[in-house]
Amino acid sequence: MNRKTTKRQLIALGASVLCTAASAQSSVTLFGVVDAGIGHVSSTGSKGATGVITGGNSTSRLGFRGTEDLGAGLKASFWLEGELQTDTGTPNGLTFQRRSTLSLSGHFGELRLGRDFAPSYLNMIAFDVYSQRGMGLVEYYGYGTSAAQGGGFTSGGAGFNYLRASNSIGYFLPSDLGGVYGTVQYAFGERDSGTPTSATNSSKQGNSFGARIGYASGPLDVSAAYTRFADVSRAATYVDDYTVANAALSWNFGVLKASALAQQERMDGHGALPAFRFNTYALGVSAPIGAGVLRASLSKYDNKTAVAQNAGATKFGVGYVYSLSKRTALYGDVARVNNRNAGTFQVGGYGGSIGGVVAPTAGGNSTGFAVGMRHSF
Repeated sequence: MNRKTTKRQLIALGASVLCTAASAQSSVTLFGVVDAGIGHVSSTGSKGATGVITGGNSTSRLGFRGTEDLGAGLKASFWLEGELQTDTGTPNGLTFQRRSTLSLSGHFGELRLGRDFAPSYLNMIAFDVYSQRGMGLVEYYGYGTSAAQGGGFTSGGAGFNYLRASNSIGYFLPSDLGGVYGTVQYAFGERDSGTPTSATNSSKQGNSFGARIGYASGPLDVSAAYTRFADVSRAATYVDDYTVANAALSWNFGVLKASALAQQERMDGHGALPAFRFNTYALGVSAPIGAGVLRASLSKYDNKTAVAQNAGATKFGVGYVYSLSKRTALYGDVARVNNRNAGTFQVGGYGGSIGGVVAPTAGGNSTGFAVGMRHSF
């Protein structure tokens, strides 16, 4: 072997090592979920409807995420994720409204900027056995999820998104604190601070503040969260700030995992009697059986708003997710809602249900079932 050949080989080897090092330091991933199924929903006072659903097990989505190793324990990351509707092909995901963040992380934790989950909704996701998901005012999840649908459901009733916050800056504690975890978030309404307060707007609208703190060790996981959204609406019925507070815990017994969640949403009404108060209580159980997971939930809703005449409901859901592989699964769910007083809550709702289904008559019932398949990539 001559010197020229040896030199070329060394150069090629060096280039290969440099490329390998660069790829190890920086990565970009295309990811997503495609979920579709067939569902049926019926309610008291209606004959019901059957059709193709999207997101019956997990929200269909498309996203891009990447991380670059900056050295000295620092990493820069981005996350862009949007929603897809498998049943109609609507490309809502191009807006990346599910999440659009840029972050810097290290031994100090993580600093994150952009549109992200509100701290109080992180608790709902973590402790719901159906792992609910949402985008804007449109929800996609299994029929048994602990979130209420219809009957004055708050995110629709108040006319704003309490799941995520745009224009936010968030800080997440580092993962090496002996089981303690948490986050704090502030979102800017980006309104002129000189805007005079009136019957319909104020300079505080769009601002929000939230925090979450928890502890996970062994089989135990316990967490509490709070978020306040400033002046979400200044109309006759819904006025002033909107707050969401919840506490939850779970215990993994090995053969099954049990969880509990209590949450209150309220609006104070400028110091008068509460203009809005909505309580949610949920119990959930999940257990690995065979190649899948059996899950069941029991939820209770109490709408304490005066105009709602103490409307409420109880919902029970049970389902099974069977894994065909690490990325593909079949699922089936059945759920039943029993309303009381003026309650008109229903199974499903929005994208997770069938369009055009009539809400039950006051105090009536709603039943739904679905089967489908989910594939992640």
